[in-house]
Amino acid sequence: MTSPSSAQPTHNQFGWLVNEDWQTDRPHQPRSALTMASARISSLAATPRHNLMLYAFVLALLLTPLARGGALKAILWALVTMVVAWLQMAVTANAGGSAHHAILLWPLPEMVIAVSFAAASRRLGRAGVPVLAAVLVVIMAGSLLVTNEYYWRMRRNGGAMNWTDAIFRLSDYMRNSQAKCVFSVDWGIMDSLRLLNQGTLPLRVGTDPISKPELSSDDREFLAKMIGEPQHVFINHTKNFEFFTDVNAKLVKYAEGAGYRRQVEAVIPDSNGRPVYEVYRFVR
Repeated sequence: MTSPSSAQPTHNQFGWLVNEDWQTDRPHQPRSALTMASARISSLAATPRHNLMLYAFVLALLLTPLARGGALKAILWALVTMVVAWLQMAVTANAGGSAHHAILLWPLPEMVIAVSFAAASRRLGRAGVPVLAAVLVVIMAGSLLVTNEYYWRMRRNGGAMNWTDAIFRLSDYMRNSQAKCVFSVDWGIMDSLRLLNQGTLPLRVGTDPISKPELSSDDREFLAKMIGEPQHVFINHTKNFEFFTDVNAKLVKYAEGAGYRRQVEAVIPDSNGRPVYEVYRFVR
């Protein structure tokens, strides 16, 4: 288990990075001049969620016949590369379903736009530069408005899922945990804690081997040591923030069958009051 791509859909780009209004019971109100200006721009722009890059890409394709020589070859190379990369994702199980898969195509669409627009502008003679500059200003303005929307919603509603600011409170709490081992029972916890604590926490993967369909005798022996040590601390996301759903529940159920119960030591919320992490131990 290395990625949550198969566990969490990414249909909503804002819901993947920042929380929506309907997900936030206690939104932050704008207080500084910057956040008030950001909120005002968001309202005036009708809360834009998409930039103009798709339209720019389609326009670039329509203008491709105007390109010649090296420019045309560069456009065709980028298009062929994108098609090949997309086909590889399309025929691979559990690939292409998350944002970091689509990002593998970058910056090829932008390359097509840049080369095609530049080639088309040369056909306009002296008017080419100001026309191209005007088009670029419109495209950049659309992207800046979406970036502002992200910023305002982040300040208002907080980060979603793995972008939550609760990780800072969790990091502060774990510095005083006195744990022999800290097991992460979900994706998206270990690397952030390792970074924030500069590698000083004794972090371990807690999703293996409990996530296997069947456990071997070695797996059971490992789990016995894992849950049987009182100085072992476990961290999981709360239900609404889980990436690998039910893995933590499966571990708790297994521990209960072995004569242990989960003792929650802390519930860590984000700055909007949503409970994000649970820190616990197993006790007999």
